[in-house]
Amino acid sequence: AAKRQRERDPHLESIMADPEADGWERTDFPIVCEDCLGPNPYIRMQREDYAAECAISSRPFTVFRWRPGNEARYKKTVVCREIALAKNVCQVCLLDLDYGIPVQARDAVLGKERDMIAKSDVNIEYQTNQIAKRLEEGDEVAIRDQNAAVGKVRANELLQKMARKKPYYNKNKSPICTFWLRNACKRADCPYRPCNGDTNMPELTSAPELRQQNIKDRYYGINDPVANKMLARANEQTQELTPPDDASITTLYVGGIDDRVDENALKDAFYQYGQISSVRTVYAKNCAFVTFVDRAGAEKAASECGSRKAINGVNAKIMWGKSRKERGGGGGGG
Repeated sequence: AAKRQRERDPHLESIMADPEADGWERTDFPIVCEDCLGPNPYIRMQREDYAAECAISSRPFTVFRWRPGNEARYKKTVVCREIALAKNVCQVCLLDLDYGIPVQARDAVLGKERDMIAKSDVNIEYQTNQIAKRLEEGDEVAIRDQNAAVGKVRANELLQKMARKKPYYNKNKSPICTFWLRNACKRADCPYRPCNGDTNMPELTSAPELRQQNIKDRYYGINDPVANKMLARANEQTQELTPPDDASITTLYVGGIDDRVDENALKDAFYQYGQISSVRTVYAKNCAFVTFVDRAGAEKAASECGSRKAINGVNAKIMWGKSRKERGGGGGGG
């Protein structure tokens, strides 16, 4: 019957002979984050063309499957390449490629409109085709730069605070043994936790809502419990600094630093708020003092930074300096 149908419809036969003519994706390498790739720089991937439908666009795409480590579970791509590039996310975990945080948290900080808010099949197909066309023209770098662009300095600072500082490979661990949960696992070589010896199972103590995430909600950045938790924690950590009554104080205290934060790094971090009079580092106490020429510059820096600021990978603590009277006449800025 299928043969007779193809004979009656030459166009259908041409599509079946060339799946890419129908918009099916075929690629040689996935777009994934460092966490999902794992610590081993030499991994073997299985590739199968048109093996599954994209979880967002429903178009067939090339599926990649690999094992990030000896004790890790197998990972595989769940969305197609164009869909991942549209949001600048990993094809596996759907987290932002640059900061390693959920889409909802990233977009909330940036304060930008979601690029793909329409969920109808027609609109998704149109947007996916537009990205595919740009990819054919070799415009992948431009697409990533466009989606990863940060519009405001304040947003960039908050993103740096929320961003994961180092790879998190624990999410690649093997699943928890369901037979063990029922106290019925009798396998001597069970590869799942905790039967394999790995008793670290934070999933069992996490909030129930964190274990019930919808893949489409995570991609579109709506109703994501992990993002809501991250945003709430970031708001708690970043508190507003009340300017002191003494108008002569123009110094900010920068604490919790190390040798990664030198005077040049401090100048680069604070010059945008106003003209700097002096910068003094005290590594023995892991702190520094940034003094502005006028009070307006200090107040702008305190207002923009809040109580925390990311400087060269260090989440530094920001406070107002003390007056000479409060310091007992010693050094420290004021």
